[in-house]
Amino acid sequence: MPAHAEEATGFELEEITVTARKREESLQDAPVSVTAFSTAGLEKRGITNIGNISAYTPNVDINHGKADGGSTNAAVFIRGVGQNDFIFPTDPGVGIYVDGVYVARSIGGMMDLTDVERIEVLRGPQGTLYGKNTIGGAINVVTSRPDGELSGKLKVTAGQRDHIDVEANINFPIIEDVLSGKIAAASKNQNGYTKRVGSDLDLGDTNVDVVRAGLNLKASEDVTVYVSFDYSRIRQNGVPGTLLGTFDSPGSLYGLYNAVAAPMVAALNGLPVGSIFDDRYVTGDPALSHGTGPSRDENDTWGLSANLEWDVNENLTLHSITSYREMDAFIQTDIDYSPFPIIHTSEEQHQKQFSQEFQLGGTMAEGKLNWLLGGYYFNEQINDDNTTLLASGLFQSLEAMPGAFVPLIPMLTCPAAPPAPCAGGAGNPLNGIFDLDVNPFTKLDTNNWAAFLHVTYDVTEKFSVTLGGRYSYEEKEYFIDSVFPASGKVATPPTTDTQSWSKFTPKVGLDYHVNDDVLLYASFSKGFKSGGWNPRPLQPAEFKRYDQENLTAYEMGVKSRLLDNRMTVNLAGFYSQYNDVQLFSNTVNPDNGSLLLTVDNAGEVDVWGFEAEIVARPTAGLDLNVGLGYLDNEYQTLAASTGYPITNKLPSAPKWTLNAGAQYAFDLGNERGQLTIRGDVNYRSRTFNDPQNTVAIAQEGYALVNARLTWDSADENWQVSTFVLNLTDKEYFSSAESIPAFGIRNAVYGRPREWGVSVTRHF
Repeated sequence: MPAHAEEATGFELEEITVTARKREESLQDAPVSVTAFSTAGLEKRGITNIGNISAYTPNVDINHGKADGGSTNAAVFIRGVGQNDFIFPTDPGVGIYVDGVYVARSIGGMMDLTDVERIEVLRGPQGTLYGKNTIGGAINVVTSRPDGELSGKLKVTAGQRDHIDVEANINFPIIEDVLSGKIAAASKNQNGYTKRVGSDLDLGDTNVDVVRAGLNLKASEDVTVYVSFDYSRIRQNGVPGTLLGTFDSPGSLYGLYNAVAAPMVAALNGLPVGSIFDDRYVTGDPALSHGTGPSRDENDTWGLSANLEWDVNENLTLHSITSYREMDAFIQTDIDYSPFPIIHTSEEQHQKQFSQEFQLGGTMAEGKLNWLLGGYYFNEQINDDNTTLLASGLFQSLEAMPGAFVPLIPMLTCPAAPPAPCAGGAGNPLNGIFDLDVNPFTKLDTNNWAAFLHVTYDVTEKFSVTLGGRYSYEEKEYFIDSVFPASGKVATPPTTDTQSWSKFTPKVGLDYHVNDDVLLYASFSKGFKSGGWNPRPLQPAEFKRYDQENLTAYEMGVKSRLLDNRMTVNLAGFYSQYNDVQLFSNTVNPDNGSLLLTVDNAGEVDVWGFEAEIVARPTAGLDLNVGLGYLDNEYQTLAASTGYPITNKLPSAPKWTLNAGAQYAFDLGNERGQLTIRGDVNYRSRTFNDPQNTVAIAQEGYALVNARLTWDSADENWQVSTFVLNLTDKEYFSSAESIPAFGIRNAVYGRPREWGVSVTRHF
């Protein structure tokens, strides 16, 4: 049900206004596939951050992506299109927008939804009106604006694992009918749900502080200026992962590390004699791991934007959005979840972005022609200082050997006379092959320019045609300097490279109102995402470019109001051609058995499916909703370099997604208020967590159940809710990885069952 009229009175469902097409219109009259959530809809489902949305939106998957991106990273997939990796120059495949401002990085993307008025999830490429990196779709977050009235809210939530949230906001007039403001703040805190063996460190905790402020100036009858500021501070312990299993892949470093490095590392770390990296560190408990490496997730993000609207005349409006944002993140992760430093990562990122968008729109031909002309500029500057330990201790162990005792080819007996390939011994140049602790420093400077036109013409009172197009030009300058500090070996010498891409992305749409209650529509659209460079080269030859990816989408749908507006039924079917797909390969380097990570335009995929969303109010007080999604895909071409078969499926693309909810509200009588009982269930079928479709880390189909009981006072000033999330305490992966070079399979589990109570006071 998204934002469909949850506060409506009587039998009828209230109309919901959305801005998915950058103009206000009824959700039921917008000829696009969009799911919307109102403030009430978010609260009644327990949705507190972006990640929770996927449970209630068909054909949408939001997870943490790669573990080294931290617990606030948002890997968003819509209809199978998205991006699992957080590190630049890789870009997200689904754009997140806050009050019309594009947020470039996925780190911190699991943003808190304090003071949010509405969220719109747009499926399919939004290549005309939104443009940048919306090849899969867009998530449009709309925050509240001050309305000139004095009002406010205080909400306190307490629950399991020392859960304490405090949220407050106030709207206030400054100059009557001219200037008004708002301040909203929240502090959200909860202990984590996983522990480390022998440690009190709790992972998966919450420690988030958020501030939003805004000034709304009515400069004249025709001009409004809204200036907003937001700041978030995150200080969390890190990703709550655990080791699923270890394995020895052909040509990997698993056996060599355990034979050569494990004894020395075990002795230095005080581990029992004979300790090696193997399944002894598999706890079998999602809430427990043997990790010992640093684990931190810190993020400071702030932004300032100015939104100007000028009604030039009754048929012409100028809209300007100016924004500046900064993000500083420090993320440390122990990916092997063992006492051995097999993979430890440390990311320090600093990012800033500026964007300017102008929109000139209006109506012509006696209101039959609705048009929007726009221009867009975006600049991003970001750098990353990274330290990654890979099979750490192996190089040092070889250097500590009294001689060259390690054969590098089968059946060779070492030591042997040079130039026999035997590693080991101080100063042996062959030892450097296994020096893998790497320190890359990277920078990216991106400039994006675009111009777009979107026109809708009412051919008749019932039939309309939409034509749109956007021309985008993007240029990226990338710098990398990467070394192995222990040996001084160069991973990638200081290199600066520049690439540019341009693309025209059109849209054609037809919509027909059968009557006031039934809308039929069909559309053709294109989207693209710019290219980049392999972000994790461990030797100079691995530093290479990849090009943009492209998607062509066809969609048909129907939106309907039934039973005197007591039911809405929205259906959409789609077929997409996803070409030049930027595919990620995670394999074993044949030169030294270490990690080989590459990104290539290595495939073409056809994607098809449908969504159905139904909302009903059969009697006063009873609301029902169902959302169903079906998604399938098939590679048409796939390069052999990926290392996996053409029969594989896209990751984060479950075939079936289902959500259903029911709530019943009844009056307690005698001015004692109203009681509302609500239950939600959401299901997703088997989901692959990597392009390789590794069965050991695939998540089998599962369902989650949430329940909530809410009391509202008769004067609507007080509200008390008690809730249980994941009622059946279902265990499931929120993300998982398989890394054959080091024999690691790990997973981050979703949150276990938890309860809480919220008390809200409106004034």
